[in-house]
Amino acid sequence: MIKQLSDLIDPAEVQAFRMFLYELWQQENKYLLKNDLILQFEKFCKENQRSDLLEPGASIEKLLRHTPELIISEDVAVLLHRPRLARYRIYQISIQGDDVQEISTRGLLELRNRLIMPHADDREEKLRINFLPFYDYGPNIKNVNGIGKGIDFLNKHMSSSLFQKPEDWNKRLFEFLKIHSLDNQQLLIGAGFQGDYQQFIEQIETLVKELADVSPETSHQELAPRLQRYHLEPGWGNTAGRIRETLQLLLDLFQSPDSHNLEKFISRIPMISKIAIISPHGWFGQENVLGRPDTGGQIVYILDQVRALERALRERLAQQGLSTQPKIIVITRQIPDHQDTTCHLRREKIFHTENSFILRVPFTDSQGHVIPQWISRFKLWPYLERFSMDAKTALLSEFSGKPDLIIGNYSDGNLVATRLASQLNVTQCNIAHALEKNKYLFSDLYWQDLESEYHFSLQFSADLIAMNMADFIITSTQQEIAGTEESGGQYESYLFFTMPGLMQVENGINLLHPKFNVIPPGVDENIYFPYHQQERRLNNQTQRLEKLLFSDTHPEIIGHLDQPDKPPIFSMARLDHNKNITGLVESYGKSPALQEQYNLVVIAGKIDPSHTDDVEEVSEIERMHQLIAEYNLDGKIRWLGVHLAKEDAGETYRIMAERQGIFVQPGRFEGFGLTVLEAMVSGLPTFATLFGGPSEIIIDGESGFLINPTVAQLISDPIVSFQKKTAQDAAYWKTISDGGIERVKAHFTWQLYSEQLLNLTALYGFWRYSVSDAGKQELALYCHLLFHLLFKPRAEAM
Repeated sequence: MIKQLSDLIDPAEVQAFRMFLYELWQQENKYLLKNDLILQFEKFCKENQRSDLLEPGASIEKLLRHTPELIISEDVAVLLHRPRLARYRIYQISIQGDDVQEISTRGLLELRNRLIMPHADDREEKLRINFLPFYDYGPNIKNVNGIGKGIDFLNKHMSSSLFQKPEDWNKRLFEFLKIHSLDNQQLLIGAGFQGDYQQFIEQIETLVKELADVSPETSHQELAPRLQRYHLEPGWGNTAGRIRETLQLLLDLFQSPDSHNLEKFISRIPMISKIAIISPHGWFGQENVLGRPDTGGQIVYILDQVRALERALRERLAQQGLSTQPKIIVITRQIPDHQDTTCHLRREKIFHTENSFILRVPFTDSQGHVIPQWISRFKLWPYLERFSMDAKTALLSEFSGKPDLIIGNYSDGNLVATRLASQLNVTQCNIAHALEKNKYLFSDLYWQDLESEYHFSLQFSADLIAMNMADFIITSTQQEIAGTEESGGQYESYLFFTMPGLMQVENGINLLHPKFNVIPPGVDENIYFPYHQQERRLNNQTQRLEKLLFSDTHPEIIGHLDQPDKPPIFSMARLDHNKNITGLVESYGKSPALQEQYNLVVIAGKIDPSHTDDVEEVSEIERMHQLIAEYNLDGKIRWLGVHLAKEDAGETYRIMAERQGIFVQPGRFEGFGLTVLEAMVSGLPTFATLFGGPSEIIIDGESGFLINPTVAQLISDPIVSFQKKTAQDAAYWKTISDGGIERVKAHFTWQLYSEQLLNLTALYGFWRYSVSDAGKQELALYCHLLFHLLFKPRAEAM
């Protein structure tokens, strides 16, 4: 147990640490985050000639590297220590002595409250939220290294349970098989079978032996009469070989279960043919939408996801011996004032699919009037409850029944998915894409100052409800869940936090629950492919885009290029604060070396601030104009405020690669980074932020480069270094280009994504059915109360 500083750090460094804390105590700033804390310590060491304290392995340096925050309060320092992923200890250290006391999470939250609201009455009872007690109904991962690998853990847990309690689990598995039907067609086990699971096993053993003499290619249709004598309905497979293999997997599970066979068998059960995908915010359409406010990578992600899932479902259903046509519906909001998009259409077929559609439901106010205009994702909370009720009616009509899976997207879509899944008793999957909480510094502590613009009280409440109610959660990277050794993850930021005057969240999410799984998306290989595959490229498309990018005059383009043949630095993103396009322009403006060797071409937002209603975009547009003028970039930059179709975006990457250019993604934070994948697979050497998903996509120095976008020089220096290496070694550009292509092809494809997602749905569906639902019912009631007592009144008051 730690009781004094010498238990926490090297005794030889205790005195220096006490001096450091004393200096912090004298300063005005009482709340230091990690970066400020380390900078202050480096300054202290320099002033006191103690460079030894900064050496790797020095105990103070090591402690501070794992300290996300430190608060000075009266005569103590409270240090939040994160020794490893998702693990925290909180130490209260005396300024004048060396006493150390470990305090609770509640103690830390109370201290944060007092810091923000020093005159608040401590006696006033607070709304305290704690989800942890509701997670005792199921197993939890023991090792933090298993975070994000929920399905592996759950497979092992269930197969172990099958082995340890065979009577109980075999009965559950048997009953699970008996309930299956699709489109009112009974599957797997016919209603005529009246025996128990042991009699069923005996029949299966006999049938497996019979099928050994049948040609593996014999169709299910030919075998149907024989199968029906054993009360077996369609769903076991489309050929004798596959039927026998599936039945043998089942026998193995009954007799000697293991996790591999469990996943393989459950994934073969025909459980999924109808999927609802929820995405209310932004402009959800297939043309003329990308680059608009709230409209970017998530639209591309969902549409590519739908195409891949439909292909995978069709193949899987055919292998299961069924003629059922899969159907996927994307529920989004209808926007009557649609501008030049199709967002006013109620129903729209998704390109390159056979039976998948966008279904649009309007937002309505409390009087039932349709809201005609687009609304920011920060302002849509009052409409979501009515939207979810209307979406439920629309889905039941469209599917002629319930969907088999509901997938939510972003905070708003996940909340709607939660309400739909609860009411319809359907498996729920959440995909956050990006959680806002750690994108906006101190958005919880200073929520009241930000509430009129961002309404974080509603967003964070919605996140808590949705992420706890989800049957499983997909992230694109492990970092989204629990961060890295150096920094916390997006979901991790919900472990504990306080919103002074509103609520204290003592346990907001259980990161060790096996609901979390990492499944990175892919790219559309028909659109995004390497630049050197000339036979796939269209000459007229290339020529048109080259003119647009480098020479055409256009009302929505600023800048001309004095030397258009220079290699381009290219970037493409929404024009908002987090995407940091202005940071890239500033970096280019401050670097004579970059200006000498490269042109800068950016496709971002609009160029006229009067053409957007988004406050953040207006600010970034004005900043772009200011930077171009300040650094006299005319002749060196092209800023295109245009929206490219996906097909044109793919060719744009290839054009930039053909000119020996590079792609830069300078975001302050990026949840994943679809544009990073698109650029890499096109053969364009890519520089992307090290904060977030790109660090799990790019192997630094092999398939691209990771950059720190917080300072202009930190963006430019790696690019300058890359340029020097290419000047010295003509093959270096191609080495990085080829590395990026191979990295994407090996690890980031929609085929892999679809197979994993459908397997997850099957396994979590079985788990949902098999495990006692008493704990889940209590959790659902708790979330129901939070929705009606916390979220709903605030939403209605907006």
